[in-house]
Amino acid sequence: MLLLNLPLDQLQAFIFVLVRVGAILFSIPFLEARNVPSLLKATLALAVSLMLMPQLQLREVSLIDSPWTLAGGLVGEALVGIMIGLVVQLLFSGVQLAGQLAGFQMGIAIANVVDPSSSLQIPVLAQFLNLFALLIFFAIDAHFYFIKGLVESFSLIPPLGVHFKGEVLDLLIKMMANVFISSLQLGAPVMAALLLTNVALGFTARTVPQMQIFVVAMPLQIILGLIFLGLSLPFIKAALQISFNAFDNSLIDLIKLFR
Repeated sequence: MLLLNLPLDQLQAFIFVLVRVGAILFSIPFLEARNVPSLLKATLALAVSLMLMPQLQLREVSLIDSPWTLAGGLVGEALVGIMIGLVVQLLFSGVQLAGQLAGFQMGIAIANVVDPSSSLQIPVLAQFLNLFALLIFFAIDAHFYFIKGLVESFSLIPPLGVHFKGEVLDLLIKMMANVFISSLQLGAPVMAALLLTNVALGFTARTVPQMQIFVVAMPLQIILGLIFLGLSLPFIKAALQISFNAFDNSLIDLIKLFR
């Protein structure tokens, strides 16, 4: 009933806000899981949009008569929201890739679990690091950066103010490259320790050919991998804090490219 009492120009602005907020909430990692009901996501998007409307200083936009202009504006709002959600996705993709690389070297990649966010089978270690990064994300209040970026996106890019530039693709490529860099940095302690272990096992196999090295190698790699993973968790936490603290600037830089 509240929406029915709104003037048509404000109702039009609310629809643009709802589309952008909905695209963000449907694409961020901790809400895009298939086991999260779509009705819950839609209700949350509606509630967030209703809370944001009184706080936003949106410029007045006259009613759109052309359906093509309206459709183009809605598509632009949806793409901006998806891009913002993609930035959050890339933060956790590097952590998950580090777990996959380390888990493959440890030999526990055979035991896979189903990731609820993608419904794909991923190694257990990758799932563990993904949940660990999610806990750090909320523990250091990095989600407030996300809310801040959501609010500032409307001041930087008002409705019908979306313009696509070639620099957006360049920034996304740079962020995707950082995924591989961060995955190697996070998984480096475990991967380096297991690499040295494999070298030592290779020398042992050459020195004592009677030993069944493959029987010894599998449990030894798992034990050493878990030990070095536990020792490296404080360093992983520090690296994640640095990455999450830089999330605010990366998000604002991406939003500015749509002006």
